[in-house]
Amino acid sequence: MRLAAIFLAVFSLAAIAAVVVGNVPLDYGYYLDQWRLVLSGQNPWSGNNAYGPLHNAFALLAPLDPLLPKLFAAALLLIANAALVLRYVRTHPQNWIETYAIAFAVNPLVLVSAFWLGLNDGLVAALVIAAVLARQGDRLILAGLLLGLATLDKYYPALLIPFFAMDARRLEPRLVVSATTTIAIGLVAATAIWNTEWLDAITFGVSRDATILSVLHPLTVLGRSNGFGDLADLFVRLNGPLVLIVWIGAIIVAYWRSDRWLTSATWGLFAVLLTYKVGNQQFWVCWLALVACLPLLDDGNSARLARASLPYAIFLGLFEIGYVALTPQYYQGPWHWVVDWVGLPSFALGLLQLITYFRRPALRPAI
Repeated sequence: MRLAAIFLAVFSLAAIAAVVVGNVPLDYGYYLDQWRLVLSGQNPWSGNNAYGPLHNAFALLAPLDPLLPKLFAAALLLIANAALVLRYVRTHPQNWIETYAIAFAVNPLVLVSAFWLGLNDGLVAALVIAAVLARQGDRLILAGLLLGLATLDKYYPALLIPFFAMDARRLEPRLVVSATTTIAIGLVAATAIWNTEWLDAITFGVSRDATILSVLHPLTVLGRSNGFGDLADLFVRLNGPLVLIVWIGAIIVAYWRSDRWLTSATWGLFAVLLTYKVGNQQFWVCWLALVACLPLLDDGNSARLARASLPYAIFLGLFEIGYVALTPQYYQGPWHWVVDWVGLPSFALGLLQLITYFRRPALRPAI
């Protein structure tokens, strides 16, 4: 209990300090612009807004103080983190600290993205952790509700719904109904307020180019400099169908292997992010949260996946340190070559992780 209290205290203090010191950086400044559009009755998706309608609700807090939405989202993540640690203390007094610490509590990507930069992936991580705790406690409707809310903030958590609903081939339709109903209500409300302008976020996401951690980014760099840029760009344009195939394939494999819900959600989201063209590192905060939760299942498959996931979690943390610490910041100037080529080791390490997990047959789960 003492070690858990130390983790909570250090993590919370570091997070709060990061929120305050970070002030209004980078994308958070864009958030403020988007919230101004909301408050003025204009289309909040008229700029580079790829977010869901729930993101717009934070506009109500911004006039009170520009940092208030950032502080509110940070508080939700700290509460979810505390609930996770307390669940571990009550039910899993051993064999969780290493995975939780490396993946989440001391991982620079979480501290920088969710707290210093105030990116809304921190809110998604908070809702997903809460959904994990609800699902593990058999509160299926609540888990679906939380996943639905996460989807309404950033659309990619919708990919987790079938994995959460499928536990060793046993399907839980109540979770699916709860999640999809929440999403439907949110989109109906968004349509009533902004017509179908929320679809602009989906169009924007589909049309984006390959970015930093995606393996497609170095392929486009090679293609455009060696005369086969059109072919490389074709792979980028076809990325949507590829990601859909990977996601459907992951659901089928999870069912065939009889994987537990949290195990399949963790490696399934990993496979999707590894093949997605928009390789922004903040997307991985949600995956790190799932890895930090894996010891909750307390079975051989989840323990093996947790061990296999730690090298990539460390890689993400080291990458984020360079992302904010090198001068000039964000891998610019003499460090721009990292932007062009880091997708290759990222993909290789990720592929090795999946091979490491799948090279052994799944253990029969006891549920």
